[in-house]
Amino acid sequence: APQCLAVVERVFKGFIGHPAGKIQTQAETFKPVIKSNTPAASPKNVLPLQSLSKLKTRWSDFSDAEKSEFASNFVARYQPALEKWCGAFSNRVPFSPASVTANNMVERIGTRAAYREYIFVVDGITLGIQDTKGGVRVDYLNDPKETGKMTVLPTGGEAPISATPVSKVELVTMLSAEGGTQFKPNDIKLIPSGYSGALNGGAIVNVGGNPDNAASWQYDMVFGSDGKLAFYLKGR
Repeated sequence: APQCLAVVERVFKGFIGHPAGKIQTQAETFKPVIKSNTPAASPKNVLPLQSLSKLKTRWSDFSDAEKSEFASNFVARYQPALEKWCGAFSNRVPFSPASVTANNMVERIGTRAAYREYIFVVDGITLGIQDTKGGVRVDYLNDPKETGKMTVLPTGGEAPISATPVSKVELVTMLSAEGGTQFKPNDIKLIPSGYSGALNGGAIVNVGGNPDNAASWQYDMVFGSDGKLAFYLKGR
C-alpha cells in the first residue's frame, strides 16, 4: 500500500542511522535574517540562550552555563511535558518517564534559541523533546529494534496478522489526551504492519492530512505487536 511505503520512507530517510536518531524537523527551516532596530522579544518562560553556532551540539560540547540551564529546564519544563505525554499514551510507551533523566540527553539540535530539539537515548530508544517558541512537546520516538523489521521482507513462514494491537477508538482517546484535538475515526488510517514487512502483528498509523501526502499527516506512528509505540512523529 502507498501509505505503508510512505511510512517506511519517513522512518528510514533521515530519522534512523544516526546515533541520536532525529536529523531535522519541518520546524527547523532556514530563513534570511531581516535586520530591525526593534529588539526581538524573548519567548515567555524560556531561559535566555546565546545564539547557537551549529546545527548539532553534543552534550560533551556544552559549556558549563548551558549544562546548568539544561538541568534547570529539564526539571521545570521537559520532564513535566514527558510525563504528560506518557500519561496520554499510558502503557503504550516502551519505557517509564522516570527512566528518562537529564543524563540520557545526548545531543541538541538547532541553530537558534527559538527552536531547539533535545535528543535522548533510553535503552536504545531515541526520544526527541522539542522546545520552540516557549512551548515544549515530545515530537519523536524511534525504537530501531522494532522499526528495523519494517525493512525486512516477510519470510513467508506465517501469514500476515490482520488484527491490530490498537483500535481507532483507543487512538482517538490517546490523541485527545496528548494534544487536545478530537479526531474522528475517519481521520485515522490504521494498517496492519505485517502486510508490508516483518513487523507482523503491529500497526502503521497515519492521522489527519491527505492520506496520499505524508508531509501533511499530523501524527505518524508505528505500534509493535506488543502494542507499544515503536515510532512516533508529531507534525504540525
